[in-house]
Amino acid sequence: MDVQVDRELIRSEREKRAWSQEHLAAAAGIGARTLQRIEATGIASYESVRALSAALEIPVPALRADDMAAPPSTEAAHAPAAPLRFALRWLGTAVVLAMLAGMGGFLLLHDYQKVRVLRTFEQWVTAEPSLGAANTPDGR
Repeated sequence: MDVQVDRELIRSEREKRAWSQEHLAAAAGIGARTLQRIEATGIASYESVRALSAALEIPVPALRADDMAAPPSTEAAHAPAAPLRFALRWLGTAVVLAMLAGMGGFLLLHDYQKVRVLRTFEQWVTAEPSLGAANTPDGR
């Protein structure tokens, strides 16, 4: 899923740090040509936006330009409040972790594998709900 990003913000943050495009691309783990295309068109994949967000230490919603231009949807008016969404996500995570621990398979994992599983769940729980496919169970 392609995301419209604020290319001027990315460029200004990169220049503020005195980083070249190649340096930022390497720090984000994306190709230099990909970063050039993002800065030129303002269109990026969700994975690239998350990588740039981590490298620049800027929240993903701040990098997205389409959030500002999109009209408010009627669906947003019926969405649960942020604290309720947060509580439901943590509850879901607790249920999934309990199921994993109950199966015993989680306990048989090596420590580094347990850490990866828990970090994946943490990322899922704290993911931005408006980012679409990242929050679907099957990842499509």
